[in-house]
Amino acid sequence: DIDAGQDAGFLPNFCNGWTVFNVVVIAEILAMVISIVSPQLPIGQNRFSKLLMISLFIQWIALASAGALCLSRKYLNRLPELRALVMAYLMLLCVTWLVGEATLWVLWLVHLTGSPSPEWNAYFHVQNLTIAAIVNALALRYFLARHRLKQRTLSEARAKVQALRSRIRPHFLFNTMNVIASLTRSAPSQAESAIENMADIFRTMIADGENLVPIKNEIVIAQKYLDIESLRLDNRLKVDWDVGKFPRKAVIPVLTLQPLLEHAIQCGIEPLAEGGSIGLRLWEESETINIMVSSPLPRGRSRPTHGQDESTLNDLRLRLESHYGKSARMEVANGEDRLMVAVTLPTRGDNL
Repeated sequence: DIDAGQDAGFLPNFCNGWTVFNVVVIAEILAMVISIVSPQLPIGQNRFSKLLMISLFIQWIALASAGALCLSRKYLNRLPELRALVMAYLMLLCVTWLVGEATLWVLWLVHLTGSPSPEWNAYFHVQNLTIAAIVNALALRYFLARHRLKQRTLSEARAKVQALRSRIRPHFLFNTMNVIASLTRSAPSQAESAIENMADIFRTMIADGENLVPIKNEIVIAQKYLDIESLRLDNRLKVDWDVGKFPRKAVIPVLTLQPLLEHAIQCGIEPLAEGGSIGLRLWEESETINIMVSSPLPRGRSRPTHGQDESTLNDLRLRLESHYGKSARMEVANGEDRLMVAVTLPTRGDNL
């Protein structure tokens, strides 16, 4: 929703309607507080008129400040943090003074004061600037603290994602190498194909250039992974594919399907001597990408509970949250004899 260049700084997007609405609400709350604790205005008004006058004045300052931040945000967010903070603070104080001066002229033009510079002019400006200095300092401090927390959270999430992408189960690598070694003489073409598939999977795991990839790319990697696992499981693994049509803009985080399939193999295929069939369904509906992976549920196991099974899905859940926040959903359920994992993602490709 926000371009990467502007999102680098601590100032939120004041051009956004929801942000402006929040500014208006906070400004009105401040106006109510000031109208209660402040003495009667010098121009003489009843309580309701006083609240109305203060509300109009503070809303004028709030909207003018939001407009100034909206126009200057792109420039300020490119500056070093401290310089941007100081410039934003001074700009907001200038906006407060200008609005206050304009208010005095408006009051004079509508004959509520006898002069654009009444005797209480200095007190009026000092009071406005004092309140603005406190409120703006608190607001900018909040924006800065929120930005630093977000950056720290994103850094931790990226580090976690990078660790996950660079990790591969040691026994998967060990078993695959054993399979390749056994096929080298008996079926050299299969061994060569397995090596190429494993190289492609490793290349995807350690690649830094792409976080979101087209669905067709994910399907290709998933197929390569399943080809290797089919060799290891000695044809005990069958996969039923049901892939719908997706718009070109449909992308998902890299290595989303592989952990789901890995979990299905761990929980549903490896424990069964006869193996079984994994169902993989992908479809697009109402601007969402839906993934459903089902696998056999061994008798006596209502649901996988051991650490490796849960770790695979928990790692994927963290990766999806790092990209989509609360927009991504993952649900695990079991029927009479099948374990199902459902994932729902937005079609849009924004990296959150």
